[in-house]
Amino acid sequence: MAETVDYKGYYLPQDSVPDDIVTEWETTLKGERARILSALLEKISNSSEYISRLATPSADAWASFVSDTFPDASFIKLKQRVKIKSAYPAWNTGVQNAFVEGGTFETNVTNKKDKFQKARYTLGSVGLKYLLGWGVAYKAVGYITGDNRVSLYLTGEDAVTGTPQNIFPTDVVKFVRPMGIAIFTQGLILAYYAHENGLESERDSIISAINTKFDNSLEKLYDDVNWQNVAIEIGYDSVADKIYAHVHAEPVT
Repeated sequence: MAETVDYKGYYLPQDSVPDDIVTEWETTLKGERARILSALLEKISNSSEYISRLATPSADAWASFVSDTFPDASFIKLKQRVKIKSAYPAWNTGVQNAFVEGGTFETNVTNKKDKFQKARYTLGSVGLKYLLGWGVAYKAVGYITGDNRVSLYLTGEDAVTGTPQNIFPTDVVKFVRPMGIAIFTQGLILAYYAHENGLESERDSIISAINTKFDNSLEKLYDDVNWQNVAIEIGYDSVADKIYAHVHAEPVT
């Protein structure tokens, strides 16, 4: 039987990415070195393919950033186009050197793996079921797509009313989950970035922009014959001083 459903979960990044996850990332990425090089050279194996598939699209995209009001704008665009189209020998040498065993690619994977700690922000949103449980983004979406497993992963950062209900037509619900999780994750992370750096105005602008995305996507897809007063949003709780994910839906009676 349909019942009113409400989920609110406070977003917090993980304190750190577990060491075994970082190690797995490093090992897996290094293991893909030869395949990455092969796939790259499959598409760009000579200067003609470099020009048509890389240099020309790059020059076209770069040109749009140059204002036509800038002095000598046309010549600036032309100079960049000539330089990048002529760069195949340097590009190819750089690729070969980077992807040789023990080369720049493998070295930089190891040297930069500390930056993978940024993934702690994503883990705070989506979680890691086998190790950390589910994050607030999945729990929010799960609550309005009828995933009863969500109840197994609730914590003190979650407040709920009712049990998970699917408020979407059965033929679209499987598409709703990845889209909803992606929008929640984007919003929660960016809003938290702004908040932790004292950028209150930017935080509120991010929240508004993300909620507009929900208005224009998920909130247009729910089953409005059977559900009403639907809310899908992120927000800032000034009392708790935390960013949150929130969903709400009531059955039509």
